[in-house]
Amino acid sequence: MRVIVATLVASLAAGLFGFDTGSIGAITEMQAFVDDFGHLSPTLRGVVVAVILLPSAFVGMTAGNVADKLSRKYAIALGAVIFAIGSAISAGATSLGMLIGARCLAGIGEGLFLPVGGVYLAELSPKHLRPHMMLLYQVYNAGGVTMGFFVCYGSANIPNSMGWRFPFVLQTFSAVVLAVGCLFMPFSPRWLLTQGRREEAEAVLIRLVGPEHAAERRELLSVPAAQAAARTKSQLDAMREIWEPGVRGRTILGLVLNVFMQLSGIDFDPSTSSFIASGCTGIILTIGTVVGSFYIDKVGRRKIWIWGGICIALSQLVLGVFYATKVTEKSQAGKYAVIVFIELFALAFTMSWSLITKLYAAEIQPNRTRAAATSFGIGTNQLANFCVAVSGPAFLASSSYGPYFAYGSFSAVGAFFGWVFMYEVRGESLEKIDEIFEGSPIAISWPAFLRPTQQRLTVARRRRNSRHKAATLPSPGVIPDGVQLRELGNAAAVEG
Repeated sequence: MRVIVATLVASLAAGLFGFDTGSIGAITEMQAFVDDFGHLSPTLRGVVVAVILLPSAFVGMTAGNVADKLSRKYAIALGAVIFAIGSAISAGATSLGMLIGARCLAGIGEGLFLPVGGVYLAELSPKHLRPHMMLLYQVYNAGGVTMGFFVCYGSANIPNSMGWRFPFVLQTFSAVVLAVGCLFMPFSPRWLLTQGRREEAEAVLIRLVGPEHAAERRELLSVPAAQAAARTKSQLDAMREIWEPGVRGRTILGLVLNVFMQLSGIDFDPSTSSFIASGCTGIILTIGTVVGSFYIDKVGRRKIWIWGGICIALSQLVLGVFYATKVTEKSQAGKYAVIVFIELFALAFTMSWSLITKLYAAEIQPNRTRAAATSFGIGTNQLANFCVAVSGPAFLASSSYGPYFAYGSFSAVGAFFGWVFMYEVRGESLEKIDEIFEGSPIAISWPAFLRPTQQRLTVARRRRNSRHKAATLPSPGVIPDGVQLRELGNAAAVEG
């Protein structure tokens, strides 16, 4: 129950991101907004909508180091406070420049709480609950998008500037609730271990992991204190560590999956100019995410990514054919067919790549690099999101079908990439997943005549990773920063 409560609070981070995504486009089209700031050109409107993503991307790449130093929950709280200030200034903006600047400030906060929230839930949840808790995080995201559409639909009827300001006011209030709620959430037990606070980690685990899952508790606590404790790292050290042997392959895998997620074209959707289409898409995203919680741990991450990518690619490619042959101009049935495939694309995305990407990227990292690598991956995701959002209108203006063929092709490549490199980690603890990725980075079976070579490469890689780990561990008799003699004795007792 405590895990669920913590998840409900932390998931507000994803809800804030979704709400801003779902509301900002509609805000710029409200008559009250036009009365205050005039009609915006397509380029300027794109800047107002997407500008939040740039600071979010760059701050997100460094958020892991903040989370390692402050703790996961305090990093989320700090991001929520900054986001609340930016949203409050947006609500009171008197000029377009002031609004853009305020959205940049909100982006800084978003860059902190969005990636760290996912890391926090991955580390806090027992393995039998982890997929469901991470999916709840995504449900908040999709639900936030839907709520943004409907709140703007209602507030657009307010005859004065409060019509476009109200969504920002609601956003500010929600961010304050998140910041205050974080203060009452437990620390991540895995973060506590990295700080040498073993007794506190044990106390948190006792509250979060029931006696029926005592084996998982023992598995985590069996990590020697000298190995679990981490020194305070600079940002440069944190970035360097995610590219070290034994970790960089996982970092690259998470980055590539995050980029493919955006290259599917999920943030390129000309149908969103209609409220009805936008609202329906938001509802489909929410329903698809909820349904996903019932099969993600039964089917597995790898299969969902592969088959989801195939469905995404087919939907986009069919849409490209429709626009290339101008079926929408020939018949009403053609227009309906386009709408159907747009919604099928949204459903395929939300039931596969939207569910898997951030969860998988967080799961495959070891404790010491999870926050930094996951944050860097989500920052890259936001940067790709910005590129797609800004380039989409110009791309569509040059070709009515080109974007669909391009995004469909990217999605097909992404599905193939997942088939080659994604190991299945369904039902495994984070510590067991760490062991899985010590070997070959290729998830598929090599041809029979190459398997001896694969085995030799796997053995060599594991030896090299072991030597690297041994070189980075403290020398015998040296007590790492923050680790007490008593803790070293406890670790020895566990190992013995």
